[in-house]
Amino acid sequence: MGFSWTRAPRDVLEALRSFYGITDTTTFNLAGNGLALLVGVLLFVLLAKGSQRARGGLLALHARVLQLGSERRWLWNLSRLVAGLAPLLPWLILALAIALVEPLLGASESTRWLVRALPVAKLYVLFGLQRLVGEWLILRVAQGAGHYMQGDQAEQAERRARRLSLVLLLPWALFLVVAQVRPEGPVHGALAALVALSLYAAVGRLLAPRAEDYVLCLQSILPSRLDPIAETLLRRGLFHWTAPLLLPVALVYFATRYLDRLFAGFDTYLRLKARWFRLRNRSEDDEDGEVDDSQAARDYQRWFAAELPDDESAPFIDTGLLEAMGKSIRRWREDRTDENTLLVAGEKGAGKSLAAGRLVAGLAKDDPQLRVVSLRVPPKTVSPEALTELIAEALGEDLTEGPASLVKADADRPPTLLVLDECQNVFLSRIGGLDGWRTLLRLTNARLDNLFWLILLNNQSWAYLCNVFGREYQFRNALKVKRWSPAEIRSLILSRHHRSGLRLRYDEVLLSSRGPDAGNVRNAEQRYFSLLWDACRGNPMTALKLWQTSVKVSRREVLVGLPSLPPSSAMDKAGENLLFVYAAIATHENLSGDEIQTVTHLSENVVRYALKAGFDAGFIRASEEDGRYRLVPLWYHAMITHLNRKNLLHE
Repeated sequence: MGFSWTRAPRDVLEALRSFYGITDTTTFNLAGNGLALLVGVLLFVLLAKGSQRARGGLLALHARVLQLGSERRWLWNLSRLVAGLAPLLPWLILALAIALVEPLLGASESTRWLVRALPVAKLYVLFGLQRLVGEWLILRVAQGAGHYMQGDQAEQAERRARRLSLVLLLPWALFLVVAQVRPEGPVHGALAALVALSLYAAVGRLLAPRAEDYVLCLQSILPSRLDPIAETLLRRGLFHWTAPLLLPVALVYFATRYLDRLFAGFDTYLRLKARWFRLRNRSEDDEDGEVDDSQAARDYQRWFAAELPDDESAPFIDTGLLEAMGKSIRRWREDRTDENTLLVAGEKGAGKSLAAGRLVAGLAKDDPQLRVVSLRVPPKTVSPEALTELIAEALGEDLTEGPASLVKADADRPPTLLVLDECQNVFLSRIGGLDGWRTLLRLTNARLDNLFWLILLNNQSWAYLCNVFGREYQFRNALKVKRWSPAEIRSLILSRHHRSGLRLRYDEVLLSSRGPDAGNVRNAEQRYFSLLWDACRGNPMTALKLWQTSVKVSRREVLVGLPSLPPSSAMDKAGENLLFVYAAIATHENLSGDEIQTVTHLSENVVRYALKAGFDAGFIRASEEDGRYRLVPLWYHAMITHLNRKNLLHE
């Protein structure tokens, strides 16, 4: 026969009985029950101590999560779940152990006393759980009303929850004893009703000292038109009877608020939340979408240009891109790698050029032995001769032999960093239009010790070139610029606003009108920047433009409303030929009219019509500097998304 928990004490006593020759059955049964009860109590005590250690381990995990949370935003919010579970863990472990052990005890004669002692263990667990739930409920009601209990108030709430939990043990004890003896029948049903009524009355007694907070908490949840009804139902004479009835409303509010904070670190949740808020306030968004063109607004907008008036002291937001670029160059300078090329691909306005400028300025101070040459590729330098001449002039070398010239001059060349910005200007997506890019690849693939290539180009251009040449056959060291986080977008905007010296005020639509957060500027700020981040998709240039559309500037303050997104209906009406034109501009980042005809193979009148339609709708602009056509930053993501749905882009 196998091992049986119910027969273990009896088997031990049978062995002792045979050894000593005991024949008294009554004494034998008493000893068996006593031994089983002793073992059960010892195991329960050990389990209780062990569960407390598990609580300590969970708190240690919470500390570790907080430590990692500074690097990973979602871990910081996940720590709320760990912290909330820690106090409950010991009681949950004990409840689970009792639930698992009870069926194993059965109806054996040697464990009869242990089975009858189980209600005591259950009462112990119920006491701990009820006390914790009572403390939590009082705390949440106070916070829902905008009050935070500390010191004596928290101690009073703990003592009240403990007293009520002790009082509730009497009906629970009667119910558990009867449930063990007679699990069915009218007495069992009556005691179950008694337990339910006791819990109902205990909730009313528990919340009575915080009656005003409870009313405010419910009023912050319910619509304002129901405020008089809530005050009537929860007046002093009826509070004890009606407060538990409205508790489910408060519990739903507590749960949704907790989940909101728990998922606040996940970008997908923030995006959905921002879009839902914008959907609910679409009418306000449409009404406030006018552009402020006053003199004060024009003076204010200069702080949100791509480059600030005083660029040397411009606030720089560190997103990790500068460090990533500098790491590759430092490894090359320290002879820890032979890799002397780095390609950086990202959206227009993602901060590539700004980070490269900061990198060059930093290297000039930290590494004076390194020669730094910065070069912006003119549009469209697509022929091998033009590109070679451009690089030769920048380096001050003769490159008539192409890569061979670079190799021959490498020994005499001082350590040099060559930064090539706007490299999407090196190709055109037509036959013969990729020769310039091939020339650049041949130059960068030359084995050199004293020349490091830093290549910057648009992500759509890089995606196209990867489909043509293959991603793995161009640059081994490629870095894709990540989208900015909500915190980084917020720092960008507020650091520039601070330079204007104007006071910041948020529109009423962003301020909570009810509850503990009513009029809270910090919550309004968080809500606005969640909306802004979702609208700009983490692109700082688009964020700067959206900020300008959402503010109204006066002489002393700036009023912030909802960010105004352009309507996408104009893109939906565009035909296939027009979309080919817009896709060509997105792929190359900038094109002239003749170049658009060349890469799309469309007639001049079709191209002109597409450009005029884009101008009229507002998503195409011609640069004042060179007259080349580009996508308007506010429309960039809407256009890219639409073209991707039509399978007209490569990323």
